Amino acid sequence: MALVCASFMATPGALGSSEPVPLLGTEPEFATPTTLDRIGRIVIPVTINGQGPFRLMVDTGANRTVISTELADRLGISYLDAPRVAMNGVTGESNVPAVTLEEIRAGDVVFEMMNVPVLPPEFIGDVDGILGVAGLKSRRLIVDFRRDTVTISRSRFERPDGARIKVERVIGGLLSAPARIGGVDVLMIFDTGAQLSMGNRALQRALHADPFLEAEVFGTTEHVATGEVANVPRIHVDRVEIRLAQVTFGDFHIFDVWDLNARPTMIVGMDILGALDNFTIDFRLAEIHLRQ
Repeated sequence: MALVCASFMATPGALGSSEPVPLLGTEPEFATPTTLDRIGRIVIPVTINGQGPFRLMVDTGANRTVISTELADRLGISYLDAPRVAMNGVTGESNVPAVTLEEIRAGDVVFEMMNVPVLPPEFIGDVDGILGVAGLKSRRLIVDFRRDTVTISRSRFERPDGARIKVERVIGGLLSAPARIGGVDVLMIFDTGAQLSMGNRALQRALHADPFLEAEVFGTTEHVATGEVANVPRIHVDRVEIRLAQVTFGDFHIFDVWDLNARPTMIVGMDILGALDNFTIDFRLAEIHLRQ
């Protein structure tokens, strides 16, 4: 069995800000029908430097936006001699070139002067790039599977229909929520870039989870990891209960980067998120809203 996880963390060194800078003015909103690709990830149309539209996968587990070498060629951007950044993916680390995009436009939402890594297309699947949203400090992301929409808007307080969960930040601006699995306290990181859900060895030991299948795990680097797939007990996140979940456990590089090897931790992928009616991540309020 093989699974893909696209999330990554990039360390920019002296290359400038890694955060998208919104265009000044009004507070626009971007809303588009969701398009699930062949492995269940969320893909939206964007224009880059006035060209496009191009297909970028929305990744809540990535703190940087990425484009493929093919897209850089189409945009006429030279990257072979560009400064390089250290990029940490789920399975390993790579040094890759990074270039500056003058503008990324998603509907009326505009981000300017973004420094983005450039990756071979085989590391990001059948998309033109990855829209990393973990660093969006003043905005919120709403993914509504029932209405089939993705919305990026200004952060604001609302009373959700489902569970409202206060979260904590881990490295790179990612938001994580507390949960319980079979009586075990677990840290959960919501990752729309992951095809399937993954856990660290500390969680596997705490759950006494016996694997029934071995899996190869691919990320945004050339490194391939091996994991073990196991069934887990019911997952409780506030008032939300998730049943019949399967988790791939392993010694994944990203848990080293996050310093989360000792604490039972789970990356929640699209296999679980796609079963919800909708979810919202508000980066300014540090809240996640879930509705079944």
